[in-house]
Amino acid sequence: MHPDGHPFMKAITRYFRETTWLILGAWLFVGNALQADRSVTLSTLPGKLRFDLAEFSVLPGEKVALTFINNDEMVHNWVLIRGDASTTMMVAQKAWAMGDAAADRQFVPEIPEVILHFTKVLESGEKELLEFVAPLEEGSYPYVCTLPGHAFSMKGVMKVLAAPAPDQWIVRAQDDAVSEDPLTLHPHHAPIVKRAFVEEGPPRSVLMGFPGGVNACFDAETCVTSFGWFGPFLDIGPDWGRNANQRGGGPVKVLGERFSSSWGAFPLRLGAKTLTPQV
Repeated sequence: MHPDGHPFMKAITRYFRETTWLILGAWLFVGNALQADRSVTLSTLPGKLRFDLAEFSVLPGEKVALTFINNDEMVHNWVLIRGDASTTMMVAQKAWAMGDAAADRQFVPEIPEVILHFTKVLESGEKELLEFVAPLEEGSYPYVCTLPGHAFSMKGVMKVLAAPAPDQWIVRAQDDAVSEDPLTLHPHHAPIVKRAFVEEGPPRSVLMGFPGGVNACFDAETCVTSFGWFGPFLDIGPDWGRNANQRGGGPVKVLGERFSSSWGAFPLRLGAKTLTPQV
């Protein structure tokens, strides 16, 4: 009798055939289950503390495959939120307040009713694929980087729409054009330091602008950083005078989004913490 005709061999052959079909079927099922309805690639803009997409749209209940690429020299994450602009800042501030635990938790606070999806903190050059199902409820879902200070400028919106307009699928961030105004200062390859009176600032201000779009006002009287701001650096027109009809001498203006960075007291004290140093 041929070996294949033996009942035992027939049973073995049938077993392997059925097992092969089961494995193949499971593989096809998993592949279809993970296949995304929509793929989105979102990156950081190098040195700008911004995402390259201001917004993008998905359909309700779609399977989304989002690839987040960090092209910047700094570390960043991506957090999708249910809420509005105030919710976004609340989440970021809670992340900043996490202290030593922040790094272990990817700078994402535990607010499950608000935070929908998030990536890990990516180093420069890293990327991560995040797969999720879009909410069924139409609306705007903001996203943000929750690293300290980044939320002021690194933000955008995922829109869930049943019928997005053609120009709503992908909306790229507008790159800030370099001003041709000689009295508008923009740091490019090196920091800028300027001593000037600044609007709504301390009387002895030292203004520092950095190529990454993060700027600061140092109070030379109290020796603390008075405030910071994101975006462009300074408009010195009020100080210099923009034309012959303007005499100048006015306070310069910051050109970005200002944020507080100081508690207003002397950071260094000698002898006792109640003694105020004389500068």
